[in-house]
Amino acid sequence: MAPEQANVLKLKIEQLICTNETKNIKYLERQREQLFRNVWQQRRYTNGTLLSAIIYVLVTPDMDPESALHSTNYSCHPVFRTRRCMKGENSESCCMIFVDEHGRVYANWEQYVFRNNLPKGLMIAPSQGVYTFTDEEEPGVQLMVHPTPQSAGKYRLLNAGDKVATLGGLVATVPVAAALAIPVAAPLVVAGTVVGVASAAYRTLRSVSHLCDRRRHEQSTSLADSEARSSWLGVAGGVVGLGASGATRVLGAAAGAGYKVNPAAQLAVKGINVGSVVISGTGVVNGVYDLYCKIGDDQALSSLEMLQLASHLVIFTHSINNLRIASKATNGSSLRKALRNQSRQVIRKVFHRISEESFKLHGETGKFDIVRTLNDIPFKEALLTLHDMNSNLIQGVTAAATILPQIVSIGNGGQMRLNLEMLAKTFGAKFVQQIGNLASFTDVLEAMGRYFTDRAVQLLMQMTRSFVEQNVDSIDRTLNTFVSTETVLYRILMHCVTTFDDFAVDFLQSRREDILKMVSKYFDSLKTLDKMKCRKYKCSACKGVYYITAV
Repeated sequence: MAPEQANVLKLKIEQLICTNETKNIKYLERQREQLFRNVWQQRRYTNGTLLSAIIYVLVTPDMDPESALHSTNYSCHPVFRTRRCMKGENSESCCMIFVDEHGRVYANWEQYVFRNNLPKGLMIAPSQGVYTFTDEEEPGVQLMVHPTPQSAGKYRLLNAGDKVATLGGLVATVPVAAALAIPVAAPLVVAGTVVGVASAAYRTLRSVSHLCDRRRHEQSTSLADSEARSSWLGVAGGVVGLGASGATRVLGAAAGAGYKVNPAAQLAVKGINVGSVVISGTGVVNGVYDLYCKIGDDQALSSLEMLQLASHLVIFTHSINNLRIASKATNGSSLRKALRNQSRQVIRKVFHRISEESFKLHGETGKFDIVRTLNDIPFKEALLTLHDMNSNLIQGVTAAATILPQIVSIGNGGQMRLNLEMLAKTFGAKFVQQIGNLASFTDVLEAMGRYFTDRAVQLLMQMTRSFVEQNVDSIDRTLNTFVSTETVLYRILMHCVTTFDDFAVDFLQSRREDILKMVSKYFDSLKTLDKMKCRKYKCSACKGVYYITAV
Protein backbone atom coordinates (compact mmCIF):
# COMPACT_ATOMS: atom_id res chain seq x y z
CA MET A 1 0.00 0.00 0.00
CA ALA A 2 1.20 3.50 -0.82
CA PRO A 3 1.81 6.04 1.99
CA GLU A 4 -1.50 7.82 1.26
CA GLN A 5 -3.57 4.62 1.57
CA ALA A 6 -3.78 4.37 5.35
CA ASN A 7 -7.58 4.40 5.16
CA VAL A 8 -7.57 1.26 3.01
CA LEU A 9 -5.66 -0.61 5.74
CA LYS A 10 -8.04 0.73 8.38
CA LEU A 11 -11.03 -0.58 6.40
CA LYS A 12 -9.41 -4.00 6.04
CA ILE A 13 -8.70 -4.15 9.78
CA GLU A 14 -12.27 -3.10 10.53
CA GLN A 15 -13.51 -6.03 8.45
CA LEU A 16 -10.93 -8.35 10.00
CA ILE A 17 -11.60 -7.45 13.65
CA CYS A 18 -15.39 -7.54 13.67
CA THR A 19 -17.91 -6.63 16.34
CA ASN A 20 -19.28 -9.56 18.32
CA GLU A 21 -21.40 -10.06 21.39
CA THR A 22 -18.50 -10.37 23.83
CA LYS A 23 -16.56 -7.22 22.97
CA ASN A 24 -17.25 -3.63 23.88
CA ILE A 25 -17.10 -1.10 21.04
CA LYS A 26 -14.47 1.02 22.81
CA TYR A 27 -12.28 -2.03 23.37
CA LEU A 28 -12.62 -2.96 19.69
CA GLU A 29 -11.63 0.55 18.62
CA ARG A 30 -8.54 0.46 20.83
CA GLN A 31 -7.57 -2.96 19.47
CA ARG A 32 -8.03 -1.86 15.85
CA GLU A 33 -6.05 1.34 16.41
CA GLN A 34 -3.17 -0.54 18.07
CA LEU A 35 -3.11 -3.09 15.24
CA PHE A 36 -3.23 -0.41 12.53
CA ARG A 37 -0.49 1.66 14.16
CA ASN A 38 1.93 -1.24 14.48
CA VAL A 39 1.26 -2.68 11.01
CA TRP A 40 1.51 0.73 9.35
CA GLN A 41 4.77 1.41 11.22
CA GLN A 42 6.44 -1.52 9.41
CA ARG A 43 6.62 0.64 6.27
CA ARG A 44 9.94 1.89 7.67
CA TYR A 45 11.57 -1.28 6.27
CA THR A 46 10.22 -0.80 2.73
CA ASN A 47 10.77 2.90 1.97
CA GLY A 48 7.31 4.01 3.13
CA THR A 49 5.37 1.40 1.13
CA LEU A 50 3.56 -1.34 3.06
CA LEU A 51 4.18 -4.86 1.74
CA SER A 52 2.04 -7.17 3.83
CA ALA A 53 -0.02 -10.34 3.72
CA ILE A 54 -2.51 -11.88 6.16
CA ILE A 55 -2.24 -15.44 7.43
CA TYR A 56 -4.60 -17.26 9.77
CA VAL A 57 -3.57 -19.32 12.78
CA LEU A 58 -6.01 -21.83 14.30
CA VAL A 59 -5.86 -22.95 17.94
CA THR A 60 -7.59 -26.12 19.13
CA PRO A 61 -7.75 -27.43 22.71
CA ASP A 62 -7.06 -30.93 21.32
CA MET A 63 -3.45 -31.70 22.33
CA ASP A 64 -2.98 -34.67 19.97
CA PRO A 65 -1.18 -33.46 16.79
CA GLU A 66 -2.88 -35.97 14.50
CA SER A 67 -6.46 -35.37 15.63
CA ALA A 68 -5.82 -31.60 15.93
CA LEU A 69 -5.57 -31.35 12.13
CA HIS A 70 -9.14 -32.67 11.85
CA SER A 71 -10.61 -30.85 14.85
CA THR A 72 -13.75 -28.77 14.42
CA ASN A 73 -13.31 -27.05 17.79
CA TYR A 74 -10.92 -24.16 17.21
CA SER A 75 -10.46 -20.39 17.40
CA CYS A 76 -9.14 -18.35 14.47
CA HIS A 77 -6.47 -15.64 14.84
CA PRO A 78 -5.35 -13.38 11.95
CA VAL A 79 -1.69 -12.35 11.73
CA PHE A 80 -0.14 -9.69 9.48
CA ARG A 81 3.18 -10.58 7.83
CA THR A 82 5.35 -7.75 6.48
CA ARG A 83 8.73 -7.76 4.78
CA ARG A 84 11.94 -6.76 6.53
CA CYS A 85 15.21 -8.48 5.56
CA MET A 86 16.54 -9.30 2.10
CA LYS A 87 19.35 -11.37 0.61
CA GLY A 88 20.29 -9.92 -2.72
CA GLU A 89 17.08 -9.08 -4.55
CA ASN A 90 14.55 -11.20 -2.63
CA SER A 91 13.55 -12.05 0.93
CA GLU A 92 13.28 -15.84 0.73
CA SER A 93 14.45 -17.48 4.01
CA CYS A 94 14.82 -14.03 5.58
CA CYS A 95 13.22 -12.54 8.67
CA MET A 96 9.76 -11.06 8.30
CA ILE A 97 7.79 -9.04 10.81
CA PHE A 98 4.62 -10.59 12.23
CA VAL A 99 1.92 -8.53 13.95
CA ASP A 100 -0.86 -10.39 15.75
CA GLU A 101 -4.48 -9.32 16.21
CA HIS A 102 -3.61 -7.45 19.43
CA GLY A 103 -0.92 -5.37 17.75
CA ARG A 104 2.00 -7.30 19.29
CA VAL A 105 5.04 -7.18 16.98
CA TYR A 106 7.38 -10.16 16.52
CA ALA A 107 10.77 -9.83 14.81
CA ASN A 108 10.48 -13.19 13.03
CA TRP A 109 8.38 -16.35 12.83
CA GLU A 110 10.31 -18.16 15.57
CA GLN A 111 9.55 -15.37 18.03
CA TYR A 112 5.87 -15.49 17.13
CA VAL A 113 5.70 -19.26 17.67
CA PHE A 114 7.38 -19.18 21.07
CA ARG A 115 6.15 -15.82 22.47
CA ASN A 116 2.59 -15.35 21.25
CA ASN A 117 -0.40 -14.82 23.52
CA LEU A 118 -2.61 -17.49 21.95
CA PRO A 119 -4.87 -19.53 24.26
CA LYS A 120 -3.79 -22.89 25.62
CA GLY A 121 -3.80 -25.66 23.01
CA LEU A 122 -2.18 -26.60 19.71
CA MET A 123 -1.66 -23.93 17.06
CA ILE A 124 -2.06 -24.90 13.40
CA ALA A 125 -0.42 -22.44 11.01
CA PRO A 126 1.15 -22.30 7.54
CA SER A 127 4.75 -23.48 7.75
CA GLN A 128 7.14 -20.58 8.49
CA GLY A 129 4.15 -18.23 8.35
CA VAL A 130 3.93 -18.51 4.55
CA TYR A 131 1.26 -20.27 2.49
CA THR A 132 3.19 -22.86 0.46
CA PHE A 133 1.60 -25.63 -1.61
CA THR A 134 2.57 -29.27 -1.15
CA ASP A 135 3.84 -31.44 -4.04
CA GLU A 136 1.05 -33.98 -3.74
CA GLU A 137 -1.39 -34.91 -6.52
CA GLU A 138 -4.07 -32.89 -4.75
CA PRO A 139 -2.08 -29.84 -3.61
CA GLY A 140 -2.65 -28.62 -0.10
CA VAL A 141 -0.95 -26.10 2.16
CA GLN A 142 2.13 -27.04 4.17
CA LEU A 143 1.12 -26.77 7.82
CA MET A 144 2.90 -26.83 11.16
CA VAL A 145 1.39 -27.97 14.46
CA HIS A 146 2.93 -26.63 17.65
CA PRO A 147 1.85 -26.15 21.30
CA THR A 148 1.09 -22.54 22.18
CA PRO A 149 3.28 -20.89 24.86
CA GLN A 150 0.32 -20.96 27.26
CA SER A 151 0.52 -24.77 27.14
CA ALA A 152 4.17 -24.84 28.25
CA GLY A 153 5.22 -25.69 31.80
CA LYS A 154 6.78 -22.24 32.26
CA TYR A 155 3.45 -20.47 31.81
CA ARG A 156 1.59 -22.96 33.95
CA LEU A 157 4.17 -22.36 36.67
CA LEU A 158 3.79 -18.58 36.36
CA ASN A 159 0.00 -18.82 36.54
CA ALA A 160 0.27 -21.01 39.63
CA GLY A 161 2.78 -18.55 41.14
CA ASP A 162 0.42 -15.64 40.45
CA LYS A 163 -2.45 -17.43 42.18
CA VAL A 164 -0.35 -18.42 45.21
CA ALA A 165 1.08 -14.89 45.53
CA THR A 166 -2.40 -13.37 45.18
CA LEU A 167 -3.90 -15.64 47.83
CA GLY A 168 -0.88 -15.18 50.13
CA GLY A 169 -1.03 -11.41 49.75
CA LEU A 170 -4.73 -11.25 50.59
CA VAL A 171 -4.25 -13.50 53.64
CA ALA A 172 -1.25 -11.43 54.76
CA THR A 173 -3.39 -8.28 54.68
CA VAL A 174 -5.73 -9.53 57.41
CA PRO A 175 -3.44 -9.52 60.50
CA VAL A 176 -1.70 -6.30 59.45
CA ALA A 177 -5.00 -4.51 58.86
CA ALA A 178 -6.37 -5.85 62.15
CA ALA A 179 -3.29 -4.55 63.99
CA LEU A 180 -4.29 -1.02 63.02
CA ALA A 181 -7.45 -1.26 65.13
CA ILE A 182 -6.89 -3.91 67.80
CA PRO A 183 -3.91 -5.62 69.45
CA VAL A 184 -2.76 -8.64 67.45
CA ALA A 185 -0.23 -11.28 68.46
CA ALA A 186 3.25 -10.31 67.28
CA PRO A 187 3.95 -13.66 65.51
CA LEU A 188 0.84 -13.18 63.35
CA VAL A 189 1.88 -9.67 62.37
CA VAL A 190 5.44 -10.81 61.64
CA ALA A 191 4.18 -13.74 59.55
CA GLY A 192 1.81 -11.43 57.66
CA THR A 193 4.65 -9.01 57.02
CA VAL A 194 6.96 -11.72 55.67
CA VAL A 195 4.30 -13.12 53.34
CA GLY A 196 3.32 -9.62 52.22
CA VAL A 197 6.92 -8.66 51.46
CA ALA A 198 7.43 -11.88 49.45
CA SER A 199 4.22 -11.25 47.50
CA ALA A 200 5.25 -7.65 46.77
CA ALA A 201 8.71 -8.71 45.59
CA TYR A 202 7.22 -11.36 43.28
CA ARG A 203 4.67 -8.88 41.91
CA THR A 204 7.43 -6.32 41.23
CA LEU A 205 9.41 -8.82 39.17
CA ARG A 206 6.29 -9.86 37.24
CA SER A 207 5.46 -6.21 36.49
CA VAL A 208 8.99 -5.54 35.24
CA SER A 209 8.78 -8.66 33.06
CA HIS A 210 5.42 -7.54 31.66
CA LEU A 211 6.77 -4.09 30.75
CA CYS A 212 9.81 -5.63 29.04
CA ASP A 213 7.51 -7.94 27.08
CA ARG A 214 5.36 -5.02 25.92
CA ARG A 215 8.41 -3.04 24.86
CA ARG A 216 9.87 -6.06 23.00
CA HIS A 217 6.65 -6.44 20.99
CA GLU A 218 6.23 -2.69 20.34
CA GLN A 219 3.17 -2.29 22.53
CA SER A 220 2.63 0.93 24.41
CA THR A 221 4.50 1.39 27.70
CA SER A 222 2.95 4.80 28.29
CA LEU A 223 1.06 5.62 31.49
CA ALA A 224 -1.92 6.38 29.26
CA ASP A 225 -2.27 2.65 28.47
CA SER A 226 -4.20 0.82 31.20
CA GLU A 227 -2.13 -2.39 31.14
CA ALA A 228 1.19 -0.54 31.09
CA ARG A 229 -0.02 1.84 33.81
CA SER A 230 -0.89 -1.08 36.08
CA SER A 231 2.60 -2.52 35.61
CA TRP A 232 4.31 0.84 36.21
CA LEU A 233 2.34 1.28 39.41
CA GLY A 234 3.29 -2.29 40.32
CA VAL A 235 7.00 -1.52 39.84
CA ALA A 236 6.84 1.81 41.69
CA GLY A 237 4.64 0.44 44.47
CA GLY A 238 6.83 -2.62 44.92
CA VAL A 239 10.14 -0.72 45.01
CA VAL A 240 8.90 2.04 47.29
CA GLY A 241 6.86 -0.33 49.47
CA LEU A 242 9.75 -2.74 50.01
CA GLY A 243 12.05 0.19 50.69
CA ALA A 244 9.58 1.62 53.19
CA SER A 245 9.28 -1.72 55.02
CA GLY A 246 13.07 -2.06 55.26
CA ALA A 247 13.59 1.52 56.40
CA THR A 248 10.84 1.24 59.03
CA ARG A 249 12.33 -1.98 60.35
CA VAL A 250 15.78 -0.37 60.70
CA LEU A 251 14.28 2.70 62.34
CA GLY A 252 12.31 0.61 64.82
CA ALA A 253 15.35 -1.52 65.68
CA ALA A 254 17.50 1.57 66.26
CA ALA A 255 14.89 3.23 68.46
CA GLY A 256 14.33 0.00 70.38
CA ALA A 257 18.06 -0.29 71.07
CA GLY A 258 18.07 3.16 72.66
CA TYR A 259 19.89 5.00 69.89
CA LYS A 260 18.91 8.59 69.17
CA VAL A 261 17.47 8.76 65.67
CA ASN A 262 18.33 11.84 63.62
CA PRO A 263 15.22 13.93 62.77
CA ALA A 264 16.20 13.94 59.08
CA ALA A 265 16.24 10.14 59.10
CA GLN A 266 12.86 10.07 60.79
CA LEU A 267 11.47 12.44 58.18
CA ALA A 268 12.93 10.37 55.33
CA VAL A 269 11.38 7.13 56.63
CA LYS A 270 7.99 8.70 57.11
CA GLY A 271 8.20 10.39 53.72
CA ILE A 272 8.91 7.07 52.01
CA ASN A 273 5.99 5.47 53.84
CA VAL A 274 3.63 8.27 52.83
CA GLY A 275 4.80 7.92 49.24
CA SER A 276 4.20 4.17 49.48
CA VAL A 277 0.69 4.76 50.84
CA VAL A 278 -0.17 7.13 47.99
CA ILE A 279 1.28 4.95 45.22
CA SER A 280 -0.23 1.72 46.52
CA GLY A 281 -3.53 3.50 47.16
CA THR A 282 -3.45 4.77 43.58
CA GLY A 283 -2.73 1.20 42.47
CA VAL A 284 -5.75 -0.10 44.37
CA VAL A 285 -8.03 2.53 42.80
CA ASN A 286 -6.57 1.89 39.35
CA GLY A 287 -6.94 -1.88 39.80
CA VAL A 288 -10.56 -1.62 40.89
CA TYR A 289 -11.34 0.69 37.96
CA ASP A 290 -9.68 -1.69 35.45
CA LEU A 291 -11.58 -4.56 37.06
CA TYR A 292 -14.85 -2.66 36.61
CA CYS A 293 -14.04 -1.85 32.96
CA LYS A 294 -13.09 -5.43 32.11
CA ILE A 295 -16.22 -6.85 33.67
CA GLY A 296 -18.27 -4.26 31.77
CA ASP A 297 -16.52 -5.22 28.51
CA ASP A 298 -16.95 -8.98 29.15
CA GLN A 299 -13.17 -9.45 29.13
CA ALA A 300 -11.41 -12.21 31.02
CA LEU A 301 -9.27 -11.22 34.01
CA SER A 302 -5.66 -12.39 33.91
CA SER A 303 -3.83 -13.84 36.90
CA LEU A 304 -1.31 -10.96 36.68
CA GLU A 305 -4.06 -8.34 37.04
CA MET A 306 -5.47 -10.06 40.12
CA LEU A 307 -1.95 -10.35 41.55
CA GLN A 308 -1.28 -6.63 41.02
CA LEU A 309 -4.51 -5.60 42.73
CA ALA A 310 -3.90 -7.90 45.70
CA SER A 311 -0.29 -6.74 46.03
CA HIS A 312 -1.29 -3.05 45.98
CA LEU A 313 -3.73 -3.81 48.80
CA VAL A 314 -0.97 -5.58 50.76
CA ILE A 315 1.50 -2.71 50.37
CA PHE A 316 -1.19 -0.16 51.19
CA THR A 317 -2.03 -1.80 54.54
CA HIS A 318 1.64 -2.48 55.35
CA SER A 319 2.61 1.13 54.59
CA ILE A 320 -0.08 2.47 56.93
CA ASN A 321 1.13 0.03 59.59
CA ASN A 322 4.72 1.17 58.97
CA LEU A 323 3.66 4.77 59.59
CA ARG A 324 2.12 3.69 62.90
CA ILE A 325 5.33 1.90 63.90
CA ALA A 326 7.50 4.83 62.84
CA SER A 327 5.35 7.26 64.83
CA LYS A 328 5.72 5.11 67.95
CA ALA A 329 9.46 4.81 67.48
CA THR A 330 9.91 8.59 67.16
CA ASN A 331 8.28 11.80 68.27
CA GLY A 332 5.51 11.94 65.72
CA SER A 333 4.05 15.26 66.77
CA SER A 334 7.29 17.17 66.24
CA LEU A 335 7.60 15.96 62.68
CA ARG A 336 3.96 16.07 61.58
CA LYS A 337 4.12 19.48 59.92
CA ALA A 338 7.37 18.74 58.12
CA LEU A 339 5.97 15.40 57.01
CA ARG A 340 2.94 17.02 55.35
CA ASN A 341 5.19 19.33 53.33
CA GLN A 342 7.72 16.65 52.48
CA SER A 343 5.24 13.97 51.41
CA ARG A 344 4.02 15.93 48.40
CA GLN A 345 7.57 16.34 47.10
CA VAL A 346 8.34 12.62 47.58
CA ILE A 347 5.18 11.61 45.73
CA ARG A 348 5.89 14.05 42.92
CA LYS A 349 9.44 12.71 42.51
CA VAL A 350 8.23 9.11 42.41
CA PHE A 351 5.76 9.82 39.63
CA HIS A 352 8.37 11.90 37.83
CA ARG A 353 10.67 8.86 37.84
CA ILE A 354 7.82 6.75 36.45
CA SER A 355 7.25 9.25 33.63
CA GLU A 356 10.96 9.37 32.81
CA GLU A 357 11.22 5.58 32.62
CA SER A 358 8.04 5.42 30.52
CA PHE A 359 9.46 7.94 28.06
CA LYS A 360 12.76 6.06 27.94
CA LEU A 361 11.09 2.74 27.11
CA HIS A 362 8.42 4.18 24.84
CA GLY A 363 10.79 6.39 22.84
CA GLU A 364 13.38 3.68 21.89
CA THR A 365 11.52 2.50 20.15
CA GLY A 366 15.43 -13.86 -9.75
CA LYS A 367 12.79 -15.08 -7.41
CA PHE A 368 9.71 -13.20 -6.42
CA ASP A 369 9.46 -11.93 -2.88
CA ILE A 370 7.57 -14.09 -0.38
CA VAL A 371 5.26 -11.10 0.26
CA ARG A 372 3.91 -11.47 -3.26
CA THR A 373 0.79 -9.52 -3.93
CA LEU A 374 0.22 -5.81 -4.12
CA ASN A 375 -3.47 -5.61 -3.19
CA ASP A 376 -4.63 -2.20 -2.03
CA ILE A 377 -8.19 -2.72 -3.27
CA PRO A 378 -10.81 -1.78 -0.67
CA PHE A 379 -13.83 -3.90 0.09
CA LYS A 380 -16.78 -4.13 -2.27
CA GLU A 381 -18.93 -1.76 -0.19
CA ALA A 382 -16.41 1.06 -0.70
CA LEU A 383 -16.15 0.40 -4.44
CA LEU A 384 -19.91 0.66 -4.85
CA THR A 385 -19.98 4.17 -3.35
CA LEU A 386 -17.61 5.84 -5.82
CA HIS A 387 -20.37 8.32 -6.70
CA ASP A 388 -19.69 9.92 -3.30
CA MET A 389 -16.20 10.80 -4.57
CA ASN A 390 -17.31 12.19 -7.93
CA SER A 391 -20.80 13.60 -8.40
CA ASN A 392 -20.50 13.21 -12.19
CA LEU A 393 -20.69 9.44 -11.88
CA ILE A 394 -24.15 8.10 -12.65
CA GLN A 395 -25.00 5.15 -10.45
CA GLY A 396 -26.39 1.96 -11.95
CA VAL A 397 -25.69 2.41 -15.65
CA THR A 398 -25.54 -1.32 -16.38
CA ALA A 399 -24.36 -4.65 -14.99
CA ALA A 400 -21.09 -6.47 -15.64
CA ALA A 401 -22.97 -9.58 -16.77
CA THR A 402 -24.61 -7.48 -19.50
CA ILE A 403 -21.32 -5.94 -20.60
CA LEU A 404 -19.42 -9.25 -20.80
CA PRO A 405 -22.16 -11.88 -21.19
CA GLN A 406 -19.80 -14.65 -22.37
CA ILE A 407 -17.37 -14.00 -19.50
CA VAL A 408 -19.53 -12.98 -16.55
CA SER A 409 -22.60 -14.75 -15.19
CA ILE A 410 -24.64 -14.41 -12.03
CA GLY A 411 -24.76 -17.53 -9.85
CA ASN A 412 -26.82 -18.56 -6.83
CA GLY A 413 -27.17 -15.80 -4.24
CA GLY A 414 -26.39 -13.11 -6.81
CA GLN A 415 -22.65 -13.82 -6.80
CA MET A 416 -20.68 -13.02 -9.93
CA ARG A 417 -18.95 -15.90 -11.71
CA LEU A 418 -16.16 -15.68 -14.30
CA ASN A 419 -15.47 -17.88 -17.29
CA LEU A 420 -11.67 -17.70 -17.17
CA GLU A 421 -11.24 -19.50 -20.48
CA MET A 422 -13.33 -16.90 -22.33
CA LEU A 423 -11.64 -14.13 -20.35
CA ALA A 424 -8.24 -15.37 -21.58
CA LYS A 425 -9.47 -15.58 -25.19
CA THR A 426 -10.81 -12.02 -25.04
CA PHE A 427 -8.05 -10.24 -23.09
CA GLY A 428 -5.08 -12.61 -23.36
CA ALA A 429 -3.50 -15.34 -21.25
CA LYS A 430 -1.21 -12.90 -19.41
CA PHE A 431 -4.26 -10.92 -18.26
CA VAL A 432 -5.70 -14.03 -16.57
CA GLN A 433 -2.37 -15.34 -15.26
CA GLN A 434 -1.79 -12.12 -13.33
CA ILE A 435 -5.13 -12.26 -11.48
CA GLY A 436 -4.19 -12.69 -7.83
CA ASN A 437 -7.59 -12.59 -6.14
CA LEU A 438 -10.74 -13.43 -8.08
CA ALA A 439 -12.99 -11.86 -5.44
CA SER A 440 -11.17 -8.50 -5.72
CA PHE A 441 -11.22 -8.70 -9.51
CA THR A 442 -14.99 -9.27 -9.62
CA ASP A 443 -15.54 -6.46 -7.07
CA VAL A 444 -13.70 -3.97 -9.32
CA LEU A 445 -15.53 -5.31 -12.39
CA GLU A 446 -18.90 -4.88 -10.66
CA ALA A 447 -18.07 -1.29 -9.70
CA MET A 448 -17.08 -0.48 -13.28
CA GLY A 449 -20.31 -2.02 -14.57
CA ARG A 450 -22.30 0.14 -12.17
CA TYR A 451 -20.77 3.46 -13.23
CA PHE A 452 -19.46 3.06 -16.80
CA THR A 453 -21.00 2.16 -20.15
CA ASP A 454 -20.22 -1.17 -21.79
CA ARG A 455 -17.84 0.42 -24.31
CA ALA A 456 -16.06 2.33 -21.55
CA VAL A 457 -15.61 -0.85 -19.50
CA GLN A 458 -14.24 -2.65 -22.57
CA LEU A 459 -11.78 0.21 -23.12
CA LEU A 460 -10.54 0.18 -19.50
CA MET A 461 -10.11 -3.59 -19.67
CA GLN A 462 -8.06 -3.24 -22.87
CA MET A 463 -5.91 -0.58 -21.20
CA THR A 464 -5.33 -2.99 -18.34
CA ARG A 465 -4.36 -5.72 -20.78
CA SER A 466 -1.82 -3.44 -22.48
CA PHE A 467 -0.29 -2.39 -19.16
CA VAL A 468 -0.12 -5.97 -17.87
CA GLU A 469 1.51 -7.32 -21.01
CA GLN A 470 4.01 -4.47 -21.37
CA ASN A 471 4.91 -3.43 -17.82
CA VAL A 472 4.15 -5.83 -14.98
CA ASP A 473 7.16 -8.11 -15.49
CA SER A 474 9.60 -5.22 -15.13
CA ILE A 475 7.62 -3.86 -12.16
CA ASP A 476 7.71 -7.31 -10.53
CA ARG A 477 11.49 -7.41 -10.90
CA THR A 478 11.91 -3.87 -9.57
CA LEU A 479 9.56 -4.21 -6.59
CA ASN A 480 10.37 -7.90 -5.91
CA THR A 481 6.67 -8.64 -5.72
CA PHE A 482 3.64 -9.64 -7.77
CA VAL A 483 1.49 -6.97 -9.44
CA SER A 484 -1.98 -8.39 -10.06
CA THR A 485 -4.35 -7.65 -12.92
CA GLU A 486 -7.04 -6.46 -10.54
CA THR A 487 -4.64 -3.96 -8.94
CA VAL A 488 -3.84 -2.43 -12.33
CA LEU A 489 -7.54 -2.32 -13.24
CA TYR A 490 -8.35 -0.69 -9.89
CA ARG A 491 -5.62 1.97 -10.31
CA ILE A 492 -6.92 2.81 -13.80
CA LEU A 493 -10.49 3.04 -12.47
CA MET A 494 -9.49 5.25 -9.51
CA HIS A 495 -7.40 7.57 -11.68
CA CYS A 496 -10.42 8.15 -13.93
CA VAL A 497 -12.80 8.66 -11.00
CA THR A 498 -10.54 11.11 -9.13
CA THR A 499 -9.28 13.03 -12.18
CA PHE A 500 -12.01 13.29 -14.82
CA ASP A 501 -15.57 14.63 -14.98
CA ASP A 502 -16.29 13.11 -18.39
CA PHE A 503 -16.52 9.31 -18.63
CA ALA A 504 -17.60 8.99 -22.27
CA VAL A 505 -15.62 6.38 -24.19
CA ASP A 506 -14.29 8.90 -26.75
CA PHE A 507 -12.93 11.14 -23.99
CA LEU A 508 -11.30 8.22 -22.16
CA GLN A 509 -9.77 7.03 -25.45
CA SER A 510 -8.23 10.47 -25.97
CA ARG A 511 -6.64 10.26 -22.51
CA ARG A 512 -5.44 6.68 -22.88
CA GLU A 513 -1.70 7.49 -22.85
CA ASP A 514 -2.07 9.89 -19.92
CA ILE A 515 -3.94 7.25 -17.90
CA LEU A 516 -1.33 4.56 -18.53
CA LYS A 517 1.49 7.00 -17.79
CA MET A 518 -0.05 7.97 -14.41
CA VAL A 519 -0.57 4.31 -13.45
CA SER A 520 3.06 3.59 -14.31
CA LYS A 521 4.12 6.57 -12.20
CA TYR A 522 2.09 5.19 -9.29
CA PHE A 523 3.94 1.86 -9.34
CA ASP A 524 7.27 3.69 -9.62
CA SER A 525 6.43 5.43 -6.36
CA LEU A 526 6.17 2.06 -4.58
CA LYS A 527 9.87 1.23 -4.78
CA THR A 528 10.72 -0.35 -1.46
CA LEU A 529 14.37 0.69 -1.40
CA ASP A 530 15.95 4.10 -1.77
CA LYS A 531 19.52 3.80 -0.52
CA MET A 532 19.88 7.57 -0.44
CA LYS A 533 17.12 7.83 2.21
CA CYS A 534 17.63 4.55 4.08
CA ARG A 535 20.15 3.24 6.60
CA LYS A 536 21.47 -0.27 6.04
CA TYR A 537 21.69 -2.86 8.85
CA LYS A 538 22.92 -6.45 9.04
CA CYS A 539 20.48 -8.98 10.50
CA SER A 540 22.13 -11.30 13.03
CA ALA A 541 19.33 -13.88 12.77
CA CYS A 542 19.05 -14.60 9.02
CA LYS A 543 22.35 -12.96 7.92
CA GLY A 544 20.45 -10.82 5.43
CA VAL A 545 20.23 -7.02 5.42
CA TYR A 546 17.42 -4.57 6.06
CA TYR A 547 16.97 -0.87 5.52
CA ILE A 548 15.20 1.64 7.73
CA THR A 549 13.73 4.92 6.58
CA ALA A 550 11.71 7.54 8.45
CA VAL A 551 7.93 7.22 8.04
